[in-house]
Amino acid sequence: MRILIRTLEIGTTGVAVARDRVVDADVIGFGRATDQHIHCNDQRIGLQQAKFTRADAGLLLSCIPPAQAEVNGRLCRDASLHVGDEVSLGPMLIKVLEAPADFDAAISVEHDSREATVADDAPLPVFATSLEQVGWRKRPWAWAGVTVTLLLGLILPWFFVGRSDASIAWLRASALPSDMQWTSGALHSAHGNLEVKCEGCHVQPFRRVRNEQCLDCHSSTLHQHVAADHPAAADMTKERCTTCHVEHDEPSNLVQLDTRICTDCHTEPQNHGAGPKIMPATDFAAQHPDFQVSLLTAPDWKVTRARLGESPIIEKSNLEFTHAAHLDPRGIKAPQGEVVMKCADCHSPNESGTSFTPINMEQHCSSCHTLGFDPAEPQRELPHGEPALVMQTLVDHYSRRFLGGYSDAFSPAEGVTPPGASLSAAARARALGTAKQRANQVAADIFERRVCADCHMVTREGTSAEPVWQVAPVKLTQTFMPKARFDHAAHATGEATCETCHAAATSKVASDVLMPQIKVCRDCHGGEKGTEDGRTRIASPCASCHVYHDQQESLWAPVVQKVIRQAAARQ
Repeated sequence: MRILIRTLEIGTTGVAVARDRVVDADVIGFGRATDQHIHCNDQRIGLQQAKFTRADAGLLLSCIPPAQAEVNGRLCRDASLHVGDEVSLGPMLIKVLEAPADFDAAISVEHDSREATVADDAPLPVFATSLEQVGWRKRPWAWAGVTVTLLLGLILPWFFVGRSDASIAWLRASALPSDMQWTSGALHSAHGNLEVKCEGCHVQPFRRVRNEQCLDCHSSTLHQHVAADHPAAADMTKERCTTCHVEHDEPSNLVQLDTRICTDCHTEPQNHGAGPKIMPATDFAAQHPDFQVSLLTAPDWKVTRARLGESPIIEKSNLEFTHAAHLDPRGIKAPQGEVVMKCADCHSPNESGTSFTPINMEQHCSSCHTLGFDPAEPQRELPHGEPALVMQTLVDHYSRRFLGGYSDAFSPAEGVTPPGASLSAAARARALGTAKQRANQVAADIFERRVCADCHMVTREGTSAEPVWQVAPVKLTQTFMPKARFDHAAHATGEATCETCHAAATSKVASDVLMPQIKVCRDCHGGEKGTEDGRTRIASPCASCHVYHDQQESLWAPVVQKVIRQAAARQ
């Protein structure tokens, strides 16, 4: 990132003098340390207070916890900055300027006029820091403090605990300390069996819970957090379970959903072993890469990854199909008459509601695309499958007809055998030859014009007397976004329809990938807080769509559903 830093200093004449310098760095640091690009010699400022990185639409400010910044008059820890924004960091005021040509960004740095006029390097005022300095003795106050603590924190609650439940309830409802000061909070319902067994987790008093205690119960039910070949696998094994799974909280969630748990690594993924193509992600609304989809590609059906929005994406499934024709509001012609189709006619949710059952010909297509081939026997249908099996079915059918003496409009009159008549070997051979010719004629119509060619890519080989048809196999992508979780049932509202996210009604080729881009989701979903640019949207932390445990972990699914329900309830 090439950035212009303009420092405004007050000269001896009282006039502000601008000094420009150019910095080429991916991260612009602000702090008291001498290696920071923007240095501030103020004791209130940390060695590294904040950093600026490049974002799609400008700069991204990230304060190092617990530090915060004032952006346009609003306190925040992270913010996306644009031209005209003002950032107050301690005694410094940083403004985002219009970047000149050949620069990615430009900022000005000046002393905040709202700060005190005392110089940054001036000595700090001296305050009294001990009781002796204000003329008080320590021992009487210490004894008084111990006495009051014992009386209110131990003796008074102990007295009421030994009495009736009504007394305990009264004490807890009053402003006086109660036995609730003795506990750090209730356990989550999942750990309800440990309510009176503190030693189950706290093996040593006043020592934090170790991973070994968690794995005593969960080693058989929890999978690896990340795959063994993941770049961050070594670091993950050093993390403590209680970093994300916190007990004794009110309200108890057991799983920390703070986005910062994820962004600690994903803000700068390359620093944690990620490849060069992995893009940073800090917040769904402020900084999140466009979605990537997984596609099955013929003929070897390998999974390829492609990012939506970069270039047109084609799904090579060998299917000849058009959504627009099937979703024609005027209806489509079917054996039962004009039919107006809907998405749900073919796309049926699975039991979990997160995905759909696979499309198959017999269940979803056969009501309109019948496989009948002989008007004389409309109940007979061809099998949907191998072309060789189709040909065998046709030959068997017409051989039975001609040998049985049935008439056929396409066979010569002299080739018809009266019912019940015995056939000579020559006549039998002629009948079977006619049946084979008729089967080839019907097969050509079925494969190339009327039935198979409607949906499949068909090629013809062999000779005119012995034709052979090949139908390209079809394999559809079942999960376009395997790295995310999406609940269709939660989105089935009166304001959201299938067309809201999937442009199926205008899709005229089967190769279209109808997955929505990230801008479609951002119409309703915001970042972790849910409020950006003065607009209230659904708060969507990372856990709304992404899982942390292995995909096989069943315990994680209810947590994701709970996140979605809580976000919807807050709207």
